[in-house]
Amino acid sequence: MKRKIAVVLSFVLLTSAIVWAADNDGWTEASQTAAAGNGAWEEWCEKWEDEKDNMEIMSLTPGETEDELNFGWYSDEEEGVPAFRWYQDITLSDAALSASALQTVSQSSAVPGYNSNKVTVKDLTPGETYYYSYTKDGAWTEPVKYTVKSTSNGFNFAFVGDPQIGSSYENVATGETSEQGQDAAVRNDSFNWNDTLEKAYELNPNMSFFLSAGDQIQSRDKKTSDTTHAAYTANEIEYTGYLMPEILKSLPVATTIGNHDALSSNYSYHFNNPNASQTGSTYAGGDYYFSYGNTLFIMINTNNTNVAEHSAFIEEACESDKDAEWKIVSLHQDIYGSGEHSNEPEIVELRYGLIPAFEDNDIDVVLTGHDHTYCRSYMMKGGTMDEDNFISEDDFDAYIDGDIEIDETYENYLTSIEDADYVAETDSSVVTNPTGILYTTANSASGSKYYDLVEHKQAYVAARWQEDIPTFSMINITDDTFTINTYRTDTMELIDSTFSIVKNDEAAETTTEEVTEESTEETTEAATETTTATETTTAKSKSSSSSSSSGGGSSYYSSKTASKAETETEDSSTDETNSSSEASESSSQNKAAAETVKISIGSTTVSIGDKTYEIDAAPYIQADSSSTLVPLRFVTLAILQENIDEADTSDIISWDASTKTASVTYNGNIITFTSGSEYMYVNGEKILMSNGAKAEISNGRIYIPFRALGEALGIKVSWDSTTKTAVYN
Repeated sequence: MKRKIAVVLSFVLLTSAIVWAADNDGWTEASQTAAAGNGAWEEWCEKWEDEKDNMEIMSLTPGETEDELNFGWYSDEEEGVPAFRWYQDITLSDAALSASALQTVSQSSAVPGYNSNKVTVKDLTPGETYYYSYTKDGAWTEPVKYTVKSTSNGFNFAFVGDPQIGSSYENVATGETSEQGQDAAVRNDSFNWNDTLEKAYELNPNMSFFLSAGDQIQSRDKKTSDTTHAAYTANEIEYTGYLMPEILKSLPVATTIGNHDALSSNYSYHFNNPNASQTGSTYAGGDYYFSYGNTLFIMINTNNTNVAEHSAFIEEACESDKDAEWKIVSLHQDIYGSGEHSNEPEIVELRYGLIPAFEDNDIDVVLTGHDHTYCRSYMMKGGTMDEDNFISEDDFDAYIDGDIEIDETYENYLTSIEDADYVAETDSSVVTNPTGILYTTANSASGSKYYDLVEHKQAYVAARWQEDIPTFSMINITDDTFTINTYRTDTMELIDSTFSIVKNDEAAETTTEEVTEESTEETTEAATETTTATETTTAKSKSSSSSSSSGGGSSYYSSKTASKAETETEDSSTDETNSSSEASESSSQNKAAAETVKISIGSTTVSIGDKTYEIDAAPYIQADSSSTLVPLRFVTLAILQENIDEADTSDIISWDASTKTASVTYNGNIITFTSGSEYMYVNGEKILMSNGAKAEISNGRIYIPFRALGEALGIKVSWDSTTKTAVYN
């Protein structure tokens, strides 16, 4: 149930009164989105009618390591055990394929009339392409292509939250007078889910897998699950919608068990999780883990609140991969979130129960969902429950329901769980060798339901966002960096600044030396001013804001595209206020760009407003990072409205051939890119570029990641995936 307290403030909070708010959870109506255009919605509706009764769709899950892959699917119980084959030569006929292509199928009973089948393929070779097919209705299915990603230079995965397919069933669609119900809801939510997955893949075709923080589907029988969980079928149409996207036939998903998944066995029938255990079990299954590249992923089912079991499992998983450079835990409940569930005592109690296990086992990042809002914490360490100010779940519900007036006890509880004393790091963009843990909560990836942010932003929150638009995060991991970028799917703009964790002693020393040599007291103050926290208030008005530091020489042009964003300095003593001004329009430090600049993959034409210019270097996709690279000279001059024809003689851009470094000098700011480096420098500050992208030389020109250039210049950047065009506004 959605809960919301609106507090009428008087001189002190002790006299506050509760004002009821309507149950107005937001949702995304698929047919009204831009993605539905050009017949896409109608095409999906036709596909839905063909597929909605199909319970036999394949699901892919990461294997125990990167050289394994797991499969799970339903089959008609009358067909016996289906055959499954895995092979590389697509030209061979059925008769020519050898018996070695056949894989062992493990089968068990599923819902009435169906069996659950599971297969694991092993010894996969990075860069190689394989095919799989299986028997259905007495015939082999069409082969599906699967390419094994390499982890030698790091890897990427997309982090998504709460698809919860079918959750929009209570909403009334445009032109209708009654609730749309389950069938139409699943059709709606799965269209948006598919759009999010495709946008993520288009952004980074080299990504290895998706990670979902739970609640794949909506329906479960809470009242009778003890007796109905094994044979429950009311959510099967939702699993069909969840598995329908074509991209899921060739990319696996590591799924966390959410509270909507937990009470039926259907989850365990559909998904073939690696190293699955009975620890932390509900009817959906228990905890599991897998290693991918240099990273250990630990997926815990916190719908079972037995913290001792989860702690033991985390320790066991860590023992299995002692060489892991990174350790990531995923659980469903947002233990450091900022949505409507985040202040609930049972979730906060789970937080304090799990923190010792996380910290004792050197967990780096915790990925969560549940609250259908986006939130990124500061680096947190040592959080401990304030038992003197903690309240029970019953008392909390009584405050929410208005049975108890808001009083000092309630306010003290809220203050105590903000964990202000346990914020270990507050850097806004990069933290090096941190002592704390990053906690990130994913917003809904399907738009089936959105919650509001709580009215008061907790002290542990670095950034938060809610605009009732599906989002996803793209995460890049190398040996020494973890980088997360989070995008809204309608415009593919970032909703939060790029955030990176660096575990590299040499990088830490280099950064310190550079800051020491380059910084003045004024620059240090400016850097402090740009440490911002982005958040969304409960107001639904839309605005965009960008901020740049003031004073002598900004340390970084900060451009945040999140609407309804609120920016505040760390030493601010005032309450939260909505940022209503457009900083980018009023900044005297940046030259306002009067035109939009567009440049497309493979094209030697750059558009500036309504004019086009020919250049001798076209953008392309960098193979290792799957990032779009653009020619620095031409694009920089276009953005700054300088003469493109004088690109090679402009004094704005200089080139040091000995170090292969290009420098952009503009309005007193110096931005440098070095070929082969994944870092850029802005006024001496070392900044990691996203997705492991590096500047490089091609055809006699230095190319740099298109987003990095926009961020460095303080320019709003977007990506048109249809035309593969970078847009600078």
